[in-house]
Amino acid sequence: MSSSSSETVQGRQGPSGGGDDAGGGKPEVKAKLDKADDFQQRHKVPAIAIATFKKFGEDQSTNLASMIAFWAFFSIFPLFLVLVTLLGFVLPTGTKNSVLSNISQMLPLINPQTVGSLHGSWWALIVGILTALWSGTGVVRTIQTAFNSVWEVPMKERPKLVEQVGRSVLVLGTLGLGIVVSTLVSGAVTGTANGLHLGWAGHLLGYVITIALDVGLFIAAYRILTDRDVSVRDVLPGAVLAGVVFWILQQLSSFIISSRLQSAGSTYGTFATVITILWWFYIQGIVSMLGAQLNVVLKEHLWPRGLVGVPDTEADHRAYDAYAKEKTFHDNQVVDSDFTGKEQEKSRS
Repeated sequence: MSSSSSETVQGRQGPSGGGDDAGGGKPEVKAKLDKADDFQQRHKVPAIAIATFKKFGEDQSTNLASMIAFWAFFSIFPLFLVLVTLLGFVLPTGTKNSVLSNISQMLPLINPQTVGSLHGSWWALIVGILTALWSGTGVVRTIQTAFNSVWEVPMKERPKLVEQVGRSVLVLGTLGLGIVVSTLVSGAVTGTANGLHLGWAGHLLGYVITIALDVGLFIAAYRILTDRDVSVRDVLPGAVLAGVVFWILQQLSSFIISSRLQSAGSTYGTFATVITILWWFYIQGIVSMLGAQLNVVLKEHLWPRGLVGVPDTEADHRAYDAYAKEKTFHDNQVVDSDFTGKEQEKSRS
C-alpha cells in the first residue's frame, strides 16, 4: 500500500523572495532585477555563485552552522582538559608550566593566560574523556545531518542512531587527529613560543603543508559524512574553498590572541576568548556549509537559478523537487511536486 501526496511547490523561503512584485511594485526596479537575473543566468561564474547562495538560504544552512558551532564549542574544553591532565601525569613539575604555556600559544583560540598549574588527576581525566566523547560525537552527528540535508538525502535513507554513533567515533579518531595535527603545524609555523626560527622559505612551506592538510580533511569529511556516493572530484571545489578559509581563520585567531587578547586579559580577556571561539566555530560552520552547497550545485548542475518570480528554470524545478522528496520517511511513501506557470501566477496577483 502506498501513499501519494501531490504538492504545489513554491519553494522554501529563500533570500530571493517570490512573486512578480519582487520590486516592491515599482516597474523600474523590477526591470533592473530582471536584467540582472538575465545576466547571471547567461554567465557561468555568477550563475554558480548565486545558485550556491540561494540554495544555502533555502536549506536554512545558517541554522545548521549554529548547531555545529554549539557542539564544537562544547567539545573543545573537555579535549583541552584531557590534554593538560595527561601532561600533568607525564611531565615533571619543573617543566610542566613552561610546556603548557607553549602548547597554549600554539593552539589557536586558547588564551595562554588561562593555562594554570594543573596536576594529573584520574577523575579529571575520566570526566574529560567521557565528556569529550559525548560532545565530539554530537559535533560529528550534527555535521552528518547538515551534509545530508545539503544533498537532500531522503529521511528514509539516512543512517540510524547506532550507525551514526559508530561513524562518529571513527571520524573522531581519524579526522579529529588530523585537525589537531593541522592546528599544531599552523601554530608551529606562525608562533614564536616553540623556539623555531624559520626563514621565509620555511614559513611558505609550512603554510602550503597546512593548507594541503586542511583541504584533505574537508575532502574526507565531505565524503565520509555524506550518505551519497560522491568522489574526490565531486567534493574538491568545496573542500578547497573551506580548507583555504579554515587556514585563514587559523591565522586570524592566532593573531587575535597574540596581539589583542593578551593585553586585554586583566579585564576582558576571558570574555573575549569565549566570544572569539564562538565566532570562529560559527564562521567556519558557515564556510563548511557553503563548500558543501557548492559541491551539490556543481555535481547536480543546479544552475542557473531564477532570482525573481516563480521557479522558471530547469534547475529551479529539480532543486524544489529534491526539497520535497527529501521529506520521505517510508519506502512506500511517494511525493510529487508541481509548479504553477507564470501566466497562472500573474492571474492570481
